[in-house]
Amino acid sequence: MKALLLFSFAAAFFARALVAQTAPAPFTQERVQRAENGDAKAQFELGRAYEDGKGVPQNDDQAAHWFRKAADQGNALAQNSLGVMYALGRGVQRDKEEAVRWYKKASRQGQPEAIYNVAISYYNGEGVGEDVVASYAWMMAAKRKGDAQAAEALQNIGEQLHNRFDNGKFKLAGLYEKGDEIPQDLPAAVALYLEVAGHSSIDSAYPRPAQYKLCQLYLTGQGVPQDYAQAKAWCKKSGIVLAYIVLGQMAESGLGQEKNLGEAADFYKQATLTGLKDGYMEAGRVKLEIGSHDELKNAYFWYYLAVKRKIPGAEEKLQEVSAHLKDKEIKEQIKQADEWTKMKLPERMNQLKKH
Repeated sequence: MKALLLFSFAAAFFARALVAQTAPAPFTQERVQRAENGDAKAQFELGRAYEDGKGVPQNDDQAAHWFRKAADQGNALAQNSLGVMYALGRGVQRDKEEAVRWYKKASRQGQPEAIYNVAISYYNGEGVGEDVVASYAWMMAAKRKGDAQAAEALQNIGEQLHNRFDNGKFKLAGLYEKGDEIPQDLPAAVALYLEVAGHSSIDSAYPRPAQYKLCQLYLTGQGVPQDYAQAKAWCKKSGIVLAYIVLGQMAESGLGQEKNLGEAADFYKQATLTGLKDGYMEAGRVKLEIGSHDELKNAYFWYYLAVKRKIPGAEEKLQEVSAHLKDKEIKEQIKQADEWTKMKLPERMNQLKKH
């Protein structure tokens, strides 16, 4: 029932999409000539006139023809209208995937009705895989762009999501951050990440990824003033394995703090607990850079583990370190590393400082 109700929103929109603009003036020969001369706005208006039969005889083939002319020149209204023609099979062979392709072209320019149509397509699984979360994200974007029907549609989609919106908001934040499918809006992305990041990770899987995103944005100064202290705080709060690599790089580079190779190594070691390859290699590299004899043994420990995980480049680094160690020291590090691989996670955590 809900799918049918939402589809009725789509059907109403399809009808509205072709008439919602101000009715065109009668098509004089001069206006037709402008369309024929390549004026995209005139081409779009001529397409609408043919679709509605206003000022010219109604003709879907001609409507689709002129919409395509304008759409190929980047006219967002024409791109959306051509998508509608494909969705309904008017003037062109019905093709839901092609419809979505044109909606998304218009969406990149921020065209509200096109964004709404993408949301509907995700909801109904027409032209794209059915995805209620993506539908919610796109419908939120349509509402923010002022689409009149989006608010009502969001209520219906929200019921499907049992009013758990973190996933949809995180997805919309990603759309705003990348700017590949809708116009980039970094402040909007930050606001949504902050909203999701403030929720409990016990109740949702998305606060931690949102916290990591905030770490990255504060680190690079995208959508917010660059702030290394905030970046470090959000990375630590997220606890995501990749965050430990970022924290290690910050400590190693002295971003927002004094350069601290020991702290950097500790963060890289944290990343190894979930098997992240970069963690092993970076821990070994920093231990090697510190250069004391004890740290060279630790470098061997981490490079040996990297070799066991078949990480590219690890074998060469292991050979480099082994040149500085005695056979007895190498055997001891191998023994400790082999024991470490058999340990459960809590035991490994307790052993990190040792290496």
